[in-house]
Order: sequence, then structure tokens, then C-alpha cells
Amino acid sequence: MRVLGVNGWPGASHDGAACLVVDGEVIALAEEERFTRNKHAYGEAPLNAAAHCLAEGGLTLDDIDVVAHGWDLPKLFRDRDLDWFADDAAALEHLLPKALFPRTRDPRLTFVNHHIAHAASAYHLSGRDRGAVLVLDGQGEDVSTTLAVGIDGEIKTLRTYTPGWSLGYFYAAVCEYAGLGSDAAGKMMGLASYGTPQDLTFGGAFGFTDEDFTIGVVPPDLRSTGSTDEETATIRHWLRHLEKVLPDAPNRSARCFDPRVGRYTKVTDRDPFEYRDIAATAQAALERAVMALVRTLLRESGETTLLIAGGVGFNATLNGKLMRMPEVRDLFVQPLAGDQGVSLGAAVWVAAQEGDRIQPMKGSVAWGPQWSPDEIRRVLEASGAAYTEPADIAAATADVLAAGGVAGWFQGRGAVGGRARGPQHHGALATPARPPARRRRPPRRAGGAARAGAGAAPAPGPRALGHRSMVAVPNPEQTRDRVNVRIKDREAWRPFAPSMQEEAAEALIGTTTPLPYMIVTTPVTEAGAAVMPAVVHSDRTTRPQTVAADVDPLYHRLIGKVGERTGTAVILNTSFNGRDEPVVCSPRDALATFHRLPMDALALGPFLVRRPDGALGEAGA
Repeated sequence: MRVLGVNGWPGASHDGAACLVVDGEVIALAEEERFTRNKHAYGEAPLNAAAHCLAEGGLTLDDIDVVAHGWDLPKLFRDRDLDWFADDAAALEHLLPKALFPRTRDPRLTFVNHHIAHAASAYHLSGRDRGAVLVLDGQGEDVSTTLAVGIDGEIKTLRTYTPGWSLGYFYAAVCEYAGLGSDAAGKMMGLASYGTPQDLTFGGAFGFTDEDFTIGVVPPDLRSTGSTDEETATIRHWLRHLEKVLPDAPNRSARCFDPRVGRYTKVTDRDPFEYRDIAATAQAALERAVMALVRTLLRESGETTLLIAGGVGFNATLNGKLMRMPEVRDLFVQPLAGDQGVSLGAAVWVAAQEGDRIQPMKGSVAWGPQWSPDEIRRVLEASGAAYTEPADIAAATADVLAAGGVAGWFQGRGAVGGRARGPQHHGALATPARPPARRRRPPRRAGGAARAGAGAAPAPGPRALGHRSMVAVPNPEQTRDRVNVRIKDREAWRPFAPSMQEEAAEALIGTTTPLPYMIVTTPVTEAGAAVMPAVVHSDRTTRPQTVAADVDPLYHRLIGKVGERTGTAVILNTSFNGRDEPVVCSPRDALATFHRLPMDALALGPFLVRRPDGALGEAGA
């Protein structure tokens, strides 16, 4: 069966993505933002992403059996007393118009329940026959948390929590209070490691037991009118309460014109770093609530394997705590845990329902676009950039890094996902951009104006995983400040992550468990702290990617070549992008970003672009 999974809706969504699954195997997956260069692809249907997936499979929409959407939009609109399209043909034309996707027939259009799509992405791609499934985000159509079990190819829901008790919206509210913005959960997770937790109940708002939690400041049956989600109302409840019980006033923000960059930027009354104790308290409260849910889920399901998806699944610190729970014998966090991942989940759910055997993830999510050496060479020639073609691009790049340089690393297919908008998902989908003629009570903000669409939990930033990365030697510690402040133009306290050869993991992080997706934090050994201080967080943990030679041989070789020069097979890996922009997708994107940012070199396929002689290690210093 050929299934095209999608997330996103014209004029009213975020994190649009498309995924092609053929006979149970993922052929391609891409995010719309990578093509349009509009971070999170607000309001954009996954047109480019879908076209890429079809091209990668050598197919057209005529060849597709099912288009599977990761939201049950007809139900969502009916439940909100809003009109939907007259039939699936009209909805499909709105999503994938014939002018861009010529076809002689329409494939079947299926709308999959949002949390089922998340759950399917974790269960079917995990490679496990059975396991307890936990989905946590802002909300789906009408729930914010789902406890389920996957057995023999089927997913059974055990219990759910309403949007009013959304842990995602709670975290988003604290992000907003601290001046980070409600969609900056990844930032707050990093900030939390610098603080000290205080009152985990937040003045009695939370109630905790070993196996559950309650929230007293938001009605569990909260229902917004004129909107497709409870995001705004829930966060408003939390902000009112936080202002009453926290010692610090909310960190107000405003948009002001910054002549240095020639645009409006956000300015806060205070440095968000001053809110680190509040961030630490929110992180600890989230961990306590989720660990209670996990105990309940494992007890009720009788399982010891835990499978996680949904935006909260991007919280690597939380995941590290879950991995070390004695009740959890086996943990799989679907690395595309946010809403880009429901394109994948919807596709594999439909395929599994039709009897296809789903091929599990095998340590890589490099399903995006790629360019041949000849295509890259033509881009370089057209740009006028000076470049060389070394005999060994890994060794040549390692020379740059060992000399103190920071390099862009653009190789193979683009890796997908790694960051979501907000700590656990923001908002449901808005009304259609070109709706049916009649509509009852048009939504006031339809799921969140510029932030419309189902959301997820923000990660600590996009995870490039060695395909579209910015790399450096993680020693000395000042490398972190250089990359954060001078190159990426972001807060100095933001953490980085290491990529290490799988063989070096035990010495550096004390485990031989493969951790290929950079989505779990682990403690660092004494030896690790000594050789990679630029990627060790203030709480003596890190968010590692272990790289296997059989999964990513070129990246594994780069790390090894660095190890030959420095003594340790580990590098600092951060996403290859500037501030407030998506990860680079094409060779042209990579060249433009390299020339704009004070980096030292760019490994673009087999070619090496360098700064002029004398600039190595000094750009941005």
C-alpha cells in the first residue's frame, strides 16, 4: 500500500510535513519549513514536502492509495459547531490542489485521530511487538494526554486527560511568564538546569500522588467558544494564578525596532535568566506529574516497555529521568515527537490497519532531500565561491575542527524534525482558509492566529543529527559561548549536545545503550566532563547522539578523524541555521548561511569551502 501522510492545513496550521510510506517502509519525510524557509511553516500546507516525497518515490498522486492526515478535522469541526467541507473531494482539493498535484483520480482521504497518530508513530516505528504508550502534548481534538497500550499491531486507549489539565499548556504558561514566549519550551528546559526547584505545587495549583496528578486552577472540563482549542483559555488561567503566587512579577515583553538588525525584535523587561528557579520548578513539576502517569500506565497495562510521542516527548531532561525509572525496562521516544511526526504516524497507522508490516526506525531519520556531487558543484560554480575537493572530506573537516574552527557539515539526505513549537503542542487546527460558504460562529482566533495548528513540545532546538549540522571540538568550554553568542546569536546559557562514536559512549556517558536521536539526557562521566566541557550542562548531564558506523558511516568517520587529532571521538553538534530560521535544506541555503555567519569552513558534500587564510578559528572570536 502507498500512503501519503500529512500534517498542516492551508492558512491555518504549523509544522506542516509529509511522509511517504510504501508497503510499510518510510521512503521519504520532509518538513515544509525547510523548503519555504518560514520557520514552523505557519499557515502553510505541506505542498513542497508532499511534492518532495512523491518525487523521491517516483510517484504522482495517481499512484497513492490513501492520503492520511494526522488530525481528525471533520470531528474537530463538528464538535466545535463549525462547518466542514461538503465531501472529501473538496477537502483534498483544498489541501493538495490539482493545479499543483495533477491527477486523474483522487486517492482516499483519511483523517486520523491526533493522539492515535502520535501513538502509532511511537508503537509501530519502535520495533517492539508490545508496549505501554504515552502521548503528551498541548491537546489533540479533545484530549491532552493519552495512556494506551500497543499489542499485536493494535492500539488500545486506557485513559485520557482533558485539555484543561494539559501539562503542555502548563509548561507553555510558565515559558510565557518567564518572558521566553509560550513556544519556547526548549529554552526553558535548558534554563531549568541553572535553577533550584521551589514549590512544585505552584501555590497549591498541582496535587501529586505517586500515580496521578490534579490541577486546581483550570477547570478540567474547560471548553472554549469560538476556537478550535483551549490553549489561550488554559494559559490565561495559569498566568493569573502564577502572578498571584510567584515572588517575581511576570517578565513582560514587547516588540521594538532594532536598528542593528533592521527589524522588530522581542524585548523583555528583565533577563529571562533571572527566572531560572521558576523554570527549574516547572521542569520538576512536569517530571513529577509525568512519572506518576508512567507508574499508572505501566501498572494498568502490565508492560515494562514505555513508548512516548507528542510534543512533551521532546523534553530530553524528562526522558532521561524516565529512562532511569526502575519500572521502565525499555524506553523508546519517537524522535519526531511533535506534530511533524503525525504525518508519519497517520501514514503508518493506515498502512498497519490495511495489513502492511511496518519497518521500524533503525537509528536514522534522514529521509529528506539530497543533492548529488555534480549538483552541488554547479551551485558552487554559480555562486563564485572558492572551494576545494579534498581526497577525504572527513579528514579535511577534522583538520579544521582540531585547529579550533567551527564548520558547517552538509551531507546526504536531510534529517527530519527535532524541534517543535511549544512545550507540548499549541492549539488545534484553525478553520479552513477558504471555507465552505456557511459557517456557524467563526472562531475568534481559530486555534491561535499566527500560531494556529496542532503543536508539540519544543525541543532544545532542531536536531540535525549529522546531516545538516554545525560542528566543533567540544573543548575548551568557551567554544559553547562562541557558537552561542557570536555565531548563532542566542543566549549564552543555551546548551549544546555531543555526537560521539558509539564505541566511545561508555567512557563518556557511562552507557552502551544506543542513543541515536539526541532526545534523552544522560549523566556524564568524570572523563567525559574533562574532554567535552562545551556540551556538559550545569547539572552534569548531556543530550548525546551515539553514531554507529553502519547507520551513518561518513559522520562516524568524521568523528573518528577528530578523535585521531584530539584523543576523543566526540564533537559538538548543533543545527546548521541562523537565529529564527529553519535548518538549511539545500546547498544554496548552506552557502548563504555560511557566508552570513562567522564560521570557518563548510563541508558541502565532497567539497570544502573555507574562510580566507588567517581567519581560521578567529571568525567570531
